[in-house]
Amino acid sequence: MAPEITRRSAIAAGAASAFFLPHLPAAAQTTPGLLAPEQRALDLEQRALAMDPPVFLLETAVPPQLSGTGLSLSGEVAVCGTRSLRWEHGGRDVITVSAPLRWRPDPYRLGDDQAWQGLVDAFCVWIHNTEPADDVVRFEFGRGARTDVWFEFRLGFTGWRTAWLRYAYDMRGRPHPDMDTLRIVAPRRAGVLHIDQLMLNVPLRPDAPCRDYQLPEIAPEGDEYDNQHWQALYRFDHLLKTKKPDMSPPSAAETADLHALRARYLDEYLIAPVTVDVPGLTAQADALLGRPVHAYQAQIYPAEIAAELRAFVNPATLRAVTDLLRTVALAHHASPPDRPALAALYVKMLRHLREQGWTRGSCQGTIHHLGYDVRGYYDSAYLMRDALREAGLLEEIRADLDWLTGLGRMFRGFGFRMARGSMMDLYNTTVRGMLATIMLRDGDAEQVAYLRVLRDWLSATLLPTDGIQDGIKVDGTAFHHVGFFPDYVRDGFAGLAPIVYLLHGGSFGLSTQAYGWLRKALLAQRVYAGRTQWPISCSGRNPSGLTALSVVPFQWLAQVDDEIGAAFLRLLPAVPTPQQKAIAERLAARGVKPEAAPTGTWALNYAALAVHRREEWQVTVRGHNRYLWSTEIYVGANWYGRYNTYGQIQVVNKGTNLDSGYAHNGYDWNRRPGATTIHKSWDDLKGDLTGAIEEMLLTDARFAGAHSIDDRDGMFAMDLREHPKYEGSHRARKSVFLFDDRIVAIGTGIGNDEARDETETTLFQTTRTGGALLMDGAEVPWGHDARDLSPRWLLDDKGIGYYLAPGQRVALTRTTQASRHNATEAPTSGDFSTAWIRHGTAPRGGRYEYAMVVNATAARMAAFAADMADAGRAPYTVHRADEGAHIVTDRASGITGYALFERLSAGEGLVRAVDTPSMLLTRQEADGLVLAVCDPDLRLYGGIDPDQYERGRYVGHYSPWSRRWLDDPSHPHLLRATLSGRWRASGGQPCRVRPAGARTVVEFETVHGRPLQARLERA
Repeated sequence: MAPEITRRSAIAAGAASAFFLPHLPAAAQTTPGLLAPEQRALDLEQRALAMDPPVFLLETAVPPQLSGTGLSLSGEVAVCGTRSLRWEHGGRDVITVSAPLRWRPDPYRLGDDQAWQGLVDAFCVWIHNTEPADDVVRFEFGRGARTDVWFEFRLGFTGWRTAWLRYAYDMRGRPHPDMDTLRIVAPRRAGVLHIDQLMLNVPLRPDAPCRDYQLPEIAPEGDEYDNQHWQALYRFDHLLKTKKPDMSPPSAAETADLHALRARYLDEYLIAPVTVDVPGLTAQADALLGRPVHAYQAQIYPAEIAAELRAFVNPATLRAVTDLLRTVALAHHASPPDRPALAALYVKMLRHLREQGWTRGSCQGTIHHLGYDVRGYYDSAYLMRDALREAGLLEEIRADLDWLTGLGRMFRGFGFRMARGSMMDLYNTTVRGMLATIMLRDGDAEQVAYLRVLRDWLSATLLPTDGIQDGIKVDGTAFHHVGFFPDYVRDGFAGLAPIVYLLHGGSFGLSTQAYGWLRKALLAQRVYAGRTQWPISCSGRNPSGLTALSVVPFQWLAQVDDEIGAAFLRLLPAVPTPQQKAIAERLAARGVKPEAAPTGTWALNYAALAVHRREEWQVTVRGHNRYLWSTEIYVGANWYGRYNTYGQIQVVNKGTNLDSGYAHNGYDWNRRPGATTIHKSWDDLKGDLTGAIEEMLLTDARFAGAHSIDDRDGMFAMDLREHPKYEGSHRARKSVFLFDDRIVAIGTGIGNDEARDETETTLFQTTRTGGALLMDGAEVPWGHDARDLSPRWLLDDKGIGYYLAPGQRVALTRTTQASRHNATEAPTSGDFSTAWIRHGTAPRGGRYEYAMVVNATAARMAAFAADMADAGRAPYTVHRADEGAHIVTDRASGITGYALFERLSAGEGLVRAVDTPSMLLTRQEADGLVLAVCDPDLRLYGGIDPDQYERGRYVGHYSPWSRRWLDDPSHPHLLRATLSGRWRASGGQPCRVRPAGARTVVEFETVHGRPLQARLERA
């Protein structure tokens, strides 16, 4: 007998489980005379009915589990196949569904950690109504005649609506494991309803359902979750109804600015080139009309039949429909003779969209990520405003857009925990729609009133956010998913910049402060990007090596900001668009020239990131700590990303990641340059998402971050502690000193309990390009594989030199590597040269020391190694390298760097004591001293996070989403450094100085992990 399909087996097997055909009578499996599509429909329906509990597709027959009067199948309307259940009911008639519901309790609780919320038991049904009524359909679930839980579905609509409810959290009453009956109770009045795709119990993410006009009391926590920017439409709608903007009459300036805005909005933003092809557009529309329109509505499909059910339903995607709306609108604007036909086509598509439930008051079960699917709708509406008015639809469509954009969010304020959540999503997708629905309002006065609110709300969203909330940070980084995530920031700014441009220069422009922060964050992108691409350590969950900044926001804001204009000119693609060429010409006419590539060192400690640049090359070093997650792993994304921020050092000196040595295929995810890792098999390295929907781990180490001096040179240091979910005993104290084109890397205290797999620190892993790789002057041939070397120096084929301190075991291979795709897990391969320092298995007190030289030559590396053998000529000197401190002096610059992992109490030389784990950089001058200090601890909370500990041991179970300190500010801290000698500080220095005998105590108030620099003079 074939195995029984159950919802529990789906959870156990996962979404990619095999599809089983249950044992059915032969007649049920094959019916002679049916055409292939009808046969497939019958087969699918029978399999769905055989599930436990059954799924009712209501396509070929009224199922035997359903009883009641007035039931038949009808082809009038359907959202699943071509038929639905037609219910011609009297007042309070009842449909009884007899089948075990198989409800089981789960550990989820309202407000649980988002990453660990798992799946819950949920109910789903679609209902079609032709006459809106102030009445309800009641759904009762229970044991026989006894009702355990119930809900009521309001009928004040026409068209299709759907209900997704979680048994234990959205229904009234208390569910019982033995429930075996569903009763559907008709409204008071007699009439006709259609029911489709009735699913008694399916596993669902608990944050998916959201409340709307039909189900206003469900999923209340959706108003507070990170997804509230999508899911809280009902609350935003209520605010829009109850809160009104200042309706004081527009000033003359506001009226003039409104008229200028209308012209810019139409001419510079909405209008785009289009090919006007009425028959072609009609054919495209006809291919979409008559089909259901889905965004994420298939999310609730049972895993066992999900793929086949998607094919059977064959929905048009919401994005396809709304993108076509935009194309039709552009054609309508471009071709006056075709406007009647195109207006009729546009209205026809809109009516279908609204019939399918994409209208005011409907959330379609779930409406998350809505903005990504309706941008075309937003951009089309203003272009079609006259046609909509003529069709009598303008007011209704404006109301729909008010709902879909959540326009009322402008009145909510920011006094709740996730108020700043996912702002980059809104910038990217929704702010344009908010502007669109405002521009559709009646008359100048109303448009001005709402533009004032939009201006103030938008300005507030751009101010720096506290803690790990999403948004812009004081160092110019920006957050999404409660962490530094450049991909989302890029897209957010690409969507926001044109709106900022449209509103600029008058009554509705951003506040000066808000624009200043946007500007800082945008310009920061061209610092932490190489030429344009993100370093791999900053690639989020997409380590393709191809993700990059977008020139689009620079392009828009270049027109009003010369500094951004200079950056835009440098970032222009090799083949610019006509629009980009025109902007470049206008900038040149204003005397704006391309900027030089950014040069200097940046300590971006809301990302635990050091960026060190000279002209067109860049070095980045990245870590993580107890506030900043180490990497983001999703199902089907970044499966092998565990080590992404374990002190990874990446040099981009050839323009792109690929040309500088990185390639996805064949990449050994264990061996990230600079990282100290345990080399795992692919199965062991793969992220473990058991019981979770994502992985964003927090360690218990406070110390990881970057520092700079003179904004030109700097360092990075990290107390590496692997999360206990994996090898919790893995430890290392790591530092990287960044002196012009010289990089010194030191590791101490390397240890763990892993006795099977070796611990390593990777020097490089670089794609084969045909160039020579040298070891102590001799070329290393392709095919080389040696695991017990002790070279003095290496020069890779990208021009990066490596000096290795004596006494280290080095492995070097030049081979074809086998790996796995980060997302699909499919085998990949590639040719790489890879070198690493071997620390052995279960190391204790392991260490390393090496230096890198950017754009080196063989002669320079030979001289570097020779000089290192002579203390009088050594390019750098290591004064101390133990578990407490790493102290290094660079000969050429005279800079000494201190990575102090513990308080320093008995130091030698200049710095005698420091009361805080921190980083110091000093540079002696003839008449004084430059002292730069940095406490990389963001200090978002003191002590420990007790939720993350069990019996005094760190377990780190909770993700950043749930942390109570998520929106807490960085707390100031007084750092004291004691120096040898007597020193004084002139006015304006960010420190206080006091003598202490023959020494001097220098006090700095640190916050935000920000470097502070003072110049001291001899007292």
